Amino acid sequence: MIQLTQAQQRAYMSDYLENGWREERMSFSSVSLEPGYIDGRINVEHFQMPGDGRFHFSAQSAMIWISQLGIIYGCWDNQLSEKAGEVYLRDLDIKFKRTINTTEEVRFEGFFPKQCKKRLSDDLVYYKNAQIHVEGGAFTGTASFLVPTGKVAE
Repeated sequence: MIQLTQAQQRAYMSDYLENGWREERMSFSSVSLEPGYIDGRINVEHFQMPGDGRFHFSAQSAMIWISQLGIIYGCWDNQLSEKAGEVYLRDLDIKFKRTINTTEEVRFEGFFPKQCKKRLSDDLVYYKNAQIHVEGGAFTGTASFLVPTGKVAE
């Protein structure tokens, strides 16, 4: 087995994965909901320019915003005025079919059909295999969320 030196490791590594994602600043420009559906639009306010000179919406950032979709939808769907505790992304199966290079109004959609919602207890709801579509299917897959619905601790 060959042991890489620190210099060899650095030569192979992605600066974005090591540092760049920490520099990103993104936010929802809008969020719209209806039973079984959420549509969130993300604006990328700041990012590290990759070596090819073109922004790429990363898998890491997509996971963050898919999690936010689940949090918002789960709280809204359970008539909570605020998050009642930590919402957990339980699993994520996503395919990255094509790059997303736009920085404005990146569309994140979540489809939560009735059969995906299961109340596990008085204060816990599980959403299994919600369908996720990002920017018209550029990224697509399923996600499951565990949403606490109890009172917020005072």
